[in-house]
Amino acid sequence: MDQHIVEKFTTHLKNTLTRALCLAVEQQKAQVEPEHLLWALGTEKGSIAAEVLRKTQIKQSHLRTLANFSIPKMRSSKKITKEKHPNDVPQLSVNAKRAIEKAVLAASVHEHTYVGTEHLLSGLIHIHDPKIEQFFHAEKIVIPELRQHLSLVLKTASKFPELAGMIHEVPKEKTGSETAFFNEEPEESEPEEPERKTPALDFFGRDLTSQNMQARIDPLIGREKEVQRVMEILCRRTKNNPLLLGEPGVGKSAIVEGLAKKIAEGTVPAALQGKRIIALDLAMAIAGTMYRGEFEARLRQIIEEAKTNEEIILFIDEIHMIVGAGSASGSLDAANMLKPALARGELRCIGATTHAEFKKHMETDAALERRFQTVVIEEPSAEDTLHILQGIAPSYTSFHQVQFTDTALQAAVRLSGRYLSDKRFPDKAIDLIDEAAASVRVRTQHPSQNDRMRAAHRELERIREQKREAVRTENFTQALSLKKQEQHLQETCKQWEQASPPSELLTVDEQQIIEIVSRLTHIPLSELSHHERERLLSLESFIQKQVIGQDMAVRRVAESIRRAHAGINQSSRPLASFLFLGPSGVGKTELARTVAETVFQNPRALIRLDMSEFAEGYAVSKLLGSPAGYVGYREPAKLTDQIKQRPYAVILFDEFEKAHTDVQNLLLQILENGEIADATGRPVSFRHAIVILTSNVGSDQMEGGHLGFAFDEKEGITGKQEEIRKALEERFRPELINRIDHVCIFERLTEEHLQKITEKQLEELAKRLHEQGSILSWSLSVTEHIASEAQKSKLRAREVRRLIQTEIESLLADHLLTSPEEKIVCLGWNGEHFEIKKQAKKNRS
Repeated sequence: MDQHIVEKFTTHLKNTLTRALCLAVEQQKAQVEPEHLLWALGTEKGSIAAEVLRKTQIKQSHLRTLANFSIPKMRSSKKITKEKHPNDVPQLSVNAKRAIEKAVLAASVHEHTYVGTEHLLSGLIHIHDPKIEQFFHAEKIVIPELRQHLSLVLKTASKFPELAGMIHEVPKEKTGSETAFFNEEPEESEPEEPERKTPALDFFGRDLTSQNMQARIDPLIGREKEVQRVMEILCRRTKNNPLLLGEPGVGKSAIVEGLAKKIAEGTVPAALQGKRIIALDLAMAIAGTMYRGEFEARLRQIIEEAKTNEEIILFIDEIHMIVGAGSASGSLDAANMLKPALARGELRCIGATTHAEFKKHMETDAALERRFQTVVIEEPSAEDTLHILQGIAPSYTSFHQVQFTDTALQAAVRLSGRYLSDKRFPDKAIDLIDEAAASVRVRTQHPSQNDRMRAAHRELERIREQKREAVRTENFTQALSLKKQEQHLQETCKQWEQASPPSELLTVDEQQIIEIVSRLTHIPLSELSHHERERLLSLESFIQKQVIGQDMAVRRVAESIRRAHAGINQSSRPLASFLFLGPSGVGKTELARTVAETVFQNPRALIRLDMSEFAEGYAVSKLLGSPAGYVGYREPAKLTDQIKQRPYAVILFDEFEKAHTDVQNLLLQILENGEIADATGRPVSFRHAIVILTSNVGSDQMEGGHLGFAFDEKEGITGKQEEIRKALEERFRPELINRIDHVCIFERLTEEHLQKITEKQLEELAKRLHEQGSILSWSLSVTEHIASEAQKSKLRAREVRRLIQTEIESLLADHLLTSPEEKIVCLGWNGEHFEIKKQAKKNRS
């Protein structure tokens, strides 16, 4: 075999081949067979192949049986070499040679600079030796699964020389034929690259100061103080490790990228000139480390490269992940391996994490925390965010082939600040312009071009797969032909992608931003447009069509909602809050439902909570979620999860007096601060919701007669109103009452009001019948009788619904089933019961 290839064999592989040769000599065999190689692989302690075979539960005794191992004790290879004449040394059999050739081929395919035991095991599996396959079948090992597992091992094996001392270092070379088969990109004659000083960092990290990365990094707008502070910490002699702390989306990573851009441009102090900021991908370093010590070896080499190259500055995003990363039984985690170098100042590291993750993972490790100097990154203001958008807009213009108007950028800042309260500037504003640009581009792009590109990429993948299969089966003629097809198709795709963009750029204006906000927050478009003013000005008339007899309460509710939408009220509190007092059946719940449908134009915008379900103290967990350690932790909560999904809604706490005191105390935070923390500690905003409480407190005092609208000190407080107020203060805490915008007392419905309610519900019934092809009319006596009966009942409006359902709807159902041919139905009252008349005098439908 070529000496150049043998030099790439690892120490474990050389030992394996020697042991297989020794076994063949002891057995006086003329050739070294594949079973000898398999036995030697299984007995080579510390090798990857031995670990793979051990995990398949193959016993050593079975391997000895396979290799006809009957010698009591193996003699050393030195003795065998002395005793045997060179011509008597067994040669490799045909299948054994093929296995080694497959091993070398596998190493070349995966671009490894060495040939190891894992490659030889892969070669033994791929030669389809009958004896080997029969052995695996007897051991109940599925060969395709073993082949897939080995493929994963080879793919995740490190591409840098980790096994120093086990591999003879040689520069990586490829013959022309190898390049033709294994290079995915078109061939180009390039000068041989010099040996890299930081192969581990190059593989597991991204050089933010490189030209390729700089072309993809957006410019940093503002943040001069934070960047200056980071540079000061980096220039320290010891503990020169900045830690950026801030909420998600405030721009921690952008600050590091901005520093990298300054270093690349040379606009940094002399102490930082020529530095390289390497963003370390910790997840990639951990991925594929199936055997103990593999992750430690990777991280140790990364640390050594950073220590020996003073120009290296590591950047670890989500740095809290180093605590416990890669730790297993008897091994260290990444944090403990980094501590000594960080403390002595042998390497510089920039970290970034959130306050919550820092407190959870890093504050508990004081030794790690003291090695970093914290830099708190605050959320930028709306004005600063607008400057950021103006600075990065050209990058998005180039990518999406669109242009942004000034009003679009201003709308992105204004609307994201108002409606995306759970996110942070500038991230949420950038999300809006990015998604709006993508939406405009997708709607206007020609579909046939997309289809053609997708078909070309699918064909390219098919050709590549056929080429790999041809290489595996050693059909090199077909592989060369497929390679030419691949190059031609790649060139075609490249030309399509680089096709000249349209001469006129598409425009993203304020309307596109409004549409994206509406889509994200489930708010109708009219909620954000100027046409909303007309609807708000006539809000009373809309509501009074549904809620009858409560004109004063409706007027106060409409006034409060108009103030909220005009921006006059406090922005830190809910849009509006009301306490509806009154006996059952006067329209409290109906008004809440109508407000949801009218203001938010969606009946699903009503979140109704029956407070009778929260009569116990532990019921707080139903609203906010169970605390950590309790049953139901992280399961959906009735209040907070619904308001997260639909932040613009009417929250109705029905029959609030039945709730436990602890539940009532939650309203203090919601009404005062406009937000509350759920069980996981995340704040939930109520600033864009309308909070409505209903109660029957004071119902006994209201039964005495007409009360009107109460709690206006200037108009004077009547005796009955004073009694209601005392009853209210006895049941609810004063601080809760004072935080509510308006306490609305609902008037008792008169018989005239009940007649209007009856007419309204009968019209709804007639509309349903009209959809089925029938026409319903009724006499005045029908409405008068129903209103009279409802007036006598304490249920009032609910009694109207009950009478229509039990008496009229049942009568109509029987009539329609017995006389389906009669499409005109006239309903009347004969003094004793309802009846169906044969002719309708007047169509009221």
